[in-house]
Amino acid sequence: MPLLEARFVEGLLPPETDDAALQWRIEEWERCEADPAYFIRAHVQVKDDTAGEWIPFDLWPAQEETLRLLQENPLVVILKARQLGFTWLLLSYALWLMLFKPSVTVLLLSKRDEEAIELLDVRLKGMWDLMPEWMRGRVGPAETDAKHQWLLGNGSRALAFPTTGARSYTAKLVIVDEADHLAEAGTRNVLGKLLNTVKPTIDAGGQLALLSTPDKDRPVSLFKRIYLAAKSGLNSYAHVFYGWRARPTRTDEWYEQQKRDTLANTGSLDDLYQEYPETDAEALSPRSLDKRIPGQWLLQCYREREPLTPDQLPAGTPTVPGLVVYGAPVRGVEYRVGADPAEGNPTSDFSSCLVVSRLTGEEVAHFSGRFEPAVFASYMADLHNWYNEAPMLPERNNHGHAVISWLDDHGYGSSILSGTDGRPGWLTTTASKARMYSEVADGLRQGDALIHSQDVYLQLASIDGGKLRAPEEQHDDEAVAWGLATLARGMEDPGGGISEEVGEALEAWSGI
Repeated sequence: MPLLEARFVEGLLPPETDDAALQWRIEEWERCEADPAYFIRAHVQVKDDTAGEWIPFDLWPAQEETLRLLQENPLVVILKARQLGFTWLLLSYALWLMLFKPSVTVLLLSKRDEEAIELLDVRLKGMWDLMPEWMRGRVGPAETDAKHQWLLGNGSRALAFPTTGARSYTAKLVIVDEADHLAEAGTRNVLGKLLNTVKPTIDAGGQLALLSTPDKDRPVSLFKRIYLAAKSGLNSYAHVFYGWRARPTRTDEWYEQQKRDTLANTGSLDDLYQEYPETDAEALSPRSLDKRIPGQWLLQCYREREPLTPDQLPAGTPTVPGLVVYGAPVRGVEYRVGADPAEGNPTSDFSSCLVVSRLTGEEVAHFSGRFEPAVFASYMADLHNWYNEAPMLPERNNHGHAVISWLDDHGYGSSILSGTDGRPGWLTTTASKARMYSEVADGLRQGDALIHSQDVYLQLASIDGGKLRAPEEQHDDEAVAWGLATLARGMEDPGGGISEEVGEALEAWSGI
């Protein structure tokens, strides 16, 4: 039998193998080496939890798309619904690397040791055991076969750790499974500590994949922040979301049954949106049972939209840092501006300004950041001018006084709407905040609003029903700006400017 390729050693194939079969296997190896999707479809089996049997891994479109994402990006964050086979997909990709990129190290991480072991000892090794014998023979038998470590004959290895492990390894691939559910009693930043440990392991050219269903009990988790930043292009991660429809066998009838069961069992759709979200907005939203605004009201008024790109913005667009524009001003259309000012130092809350169409309640622009009150007021004025001299309703509390003073000093006093006390701006009290969120809730319930910003949507979804504020360590500046813009829609145009008495009070407060 001629030696068709030197890398196939003597004894690799059974004695009865003829030249044609040997040639096919050589070519098949090369096909698998060139294309992980082909390799997975042709030679990988996964365990069907329903049937309890191992079956060929016939990739769904969502899985194949994610596989391409993995091949092209060193950092990937995957937010998903349950039972979409993505853990199997990542392990199949790891197996492909171990077979065709000799001497690579793969790290498998999960929240508990037994779950990490299951990834390696049950799933990854199970796929290996069911591969064709000739392919396993090409690599050679395992030199180390333990629950936490698996070393193949070609020098590639897989290591399994709980979240506290993985230091001091240089890895080709790091997989963090159920990354949004990494939590321990008294420990708030498990994923952050883990990333500090494993991120340096891939700096020599490896990959890191974060995979998880959402944890509704932690709406501002690091995993969600990484996903949102990736979606906004603010970090180096590639992102992907797949909802329940990504599994081809699921139907609308199946989903309606899940919805009915969830409502009957819990009285809300929170658990449905955690396990089987349809959109990433559902996945990322906090639990709604104790929230001021029901999630269904918000979702019916939320239509995520890409903002206008710089080349789409018309001449004369204000130069405002962080300005996001969903719709440029239209002549003859009335707009309203809501604004929540803050102190503007590096540790203060954000100042936020939001513009809506008065007629439809559609969000057309917003910006947010840490701005000095005078700077924030000047940016508000820019938006006021651009959006057909839109009346403005800033919050008057604390640093809002300085914002109103600046606007009045620069000729914008007559464009400031007044609160219930007849004075310019909105004084937030327990009673007035309740009224504001009642107006917001009514508008959303009636469908008389259209939110485009995911930040605005998520902040509104997080407002506590009892305290009417964001949970600890979360922001509500954009929710307040939305509320003030909502109130402004129902107010008549201002006129007459700021009275001398009010002006004197503002000057006394701000020390002008």
